[in-house]
Amino acid sequence: MSHRRKMYFNGDDCKFCNGMCCRYVLIEIPKEPRSKNSFDELVWWLFNPNIKILKIGRDWTILVMGKCRNLNDANRCDIYEVRPDPCRDYPPIEDGCHFDRLSNIEGIIFNNAEELLTYLAIVRKKEWAAKWLEKLRKN
Repeated sequence: MSHRRKMYFNGDDCKFCNGMCCRYVLIEIPKEPRSKNSFDELVWWLFNPNIKILKIGRDWTILVMGKCRNLNDANRCDIYEVRPDPCRDYPPIEDGCHFDRLSNIEGIIFNNAEELLTYLAIVRKKEWAAKWLEKLRKN
């Protein structure tokens, strides 16, 4: 069993941070994908190099990589005093700092369509995924 280290967090911690929580956005997928059509959409997302798909147990999430336009070169927020509520509430205090969060994820990160299709073909035994993967590799 792996143990994740909980970090004490307060606003002052951001002074020493690389702004990790301002370098990605998570979009929850409300229902676990099961159908070919559901996975077809995930493959489409993964054709964008700034998108990753995160699978933790039965939970699937779209991970959009990209630095917030308000994060300056010193990793500080240029609109801190007027930032929107999602920024004020993130990360939740009980989650701690996200400084090394992405490297500590317990689950699977699919970085591209080929990785997701390989998973579907081998682990989930989806024949359509194996065929699609074969066609992708030929191109």
